[in-house]
Amino acid sequence: MDIDDRIKTTNELLARHSIEELQQKAEEHNKKAQKDFEEMKNALNKSFCSFCNQKIDSFDKNKPCFHWLLWEAKGLKKKDFPALFEKDGFHQSSTYLRWVANCEKAFVNINDLVEEGKSSNIIDLTIRYKNLEWSFVCSKNDRIGHKEKHEGKQPHYHFQMKKNGNVIINYNGFHLPFTDYDDFCFAVSAGKFERLRASDGRAAGVQTILDTVESEKLIDTMNYTNNTEEALFNTDILIEAKEGHTISGDDIADLIQERNQTGVSMAKLVDKLKNVKVAKIISPGPGIPEKSKRNANRSRKK
Repeated sequence: MDIDDRIKTTNELLARHSIEELQQKAEEHNKKAQKDFEEMKNALNKSFCSFCNQKIDSFDKNKPCFHWLLWEAKGLKKKDFPALFEKDGFHQSSTYLRWVANCEKAFVNINDLVEEGKSSNIIDLTIRYKNLEWSFVCSKNDRIGHKEKHEGKQPHYHFQMKKNGNVIINYNGFHLPFTDYDDFCFAVSAGKFERLRASDGRAAGVQTILDTVESEKLIDTMNYTNNTEEALFNTDILIEAKEGHTISGDDIADLIQERNQTGVSMAKLVDKLKNVKVAKIISPGPGIPEKSKRNANRSRKK
């Protein structure tokens, strides 16, 4: 059965259930995902894997497991990774890594920003955890496969892994095929199912925040930090006095002092100023990992 037939069959199945039943199923799924995340986090803190119930340094070539991606498994070789990805695919593997990254710091370790990806890529993702970094890339041509080439004829994606900044597996190492579950996830994201919607949950990265949280509500959650290199967001503030009024330097100095004492962001404190017009611009901060490009000569514009 091809993907179009599976989509049709799934839509027919979903149509047999009421909205209330589907919402209940979604709530049950979200609760289980939250439970699984907490179990994974607790196990990881003890150097265990909650998926195979083994230590993260364990390795069985015949039993691929997500914890291989942590590069702690004794005896693990680069050539073993295709078996893992052929079993679990892109979406499950990247979700695991997103969970791992969010165990350390929520959101900031996951660069899934659309604005920093190439327009020709349908997947452009970099994830960081401690001294490890993983990246996934899939261009539009990769998605349909390179029919004229010996390698990569099937729809595929590319994977890179670094440790301490050094490349362990490079993008050109493998052409990794998508699984049936990957095709299902692509269909969900494309809105092919009338009663199914994608949700990142504990796998959420920076793009999820920008897509789902209003600017003012986001500002309400922000705190000032002296360590700007780890900041999740930058906020630029433009203040203009209304006609017939001036801006007091003493008022600005008082706000800066309050910010330093309370940790409340300046973007929120400037609302106290009177007779001014304020514009606030939120942009990704320097704490987010830079996307690892397939072309080493390309880099983020400063």
